[in-house]
Amino acid sequence: MTPSELKERTEKFADAIVAFCTPLLTVITASDLTRQLLRAGTAVDSNYGSAQRARTHREFTSRVGVAYDEASESLGWLRILKSTTHASGTEFTWLLKEADELTRILNKSFQTARAQDEAERKERQQRRNGGRRRDGQ
Repeated sequence: MTPSELKERTEKFADAIVAFCTPLLTVITASDLTRQLLRAGTAVDSNYGSAQRARTHREFTSRVGVAYDEASESLGWLRILKSTTHASGTEFTWLLKEADELTRILNKSFQTARAQDEAERKERQQRRNGGRRRDGQ
C-alpha cells in the first residue's frame, strides 16, 4: 500500500467516524464514549497527514506512532460501543474492521520506521567512534 493510498483510507475512516458519531452525540448514555471516539478517529487522519509532512525521519516515526495510538484507541472505543445498543449495522461493522486494519498497518509502519531510526543511530555512532566497537575491537 502506498502512502497516498493509506492517506485516502485514513481520510475515509475519519469521515465515516464523523458520520457515525454525529447522531450519537445527543444520546446521553453514549455521548461521552462518542466524543472520545470522535477525537481518536479523526486524529488518525490528522496525525498520519502530519507524518507525511515530517521534516525528518525521526519526526515521521513519532507522528506515525501517534497515528497508530489513535487508531488503536479508536478500535477500543468502538469495541466498548459494540456492547451498547447504539452500535450495530454494516456501517459499524465496517468501522470496526477498518479500525483494526489501520491499527495493524500503522503498527507495522511504526515498527519499520523505528527499526530504521535505530539502524541510523547505530551507524552515526559507529562513524563517531571511527568504526571502532565499544569493546575495543
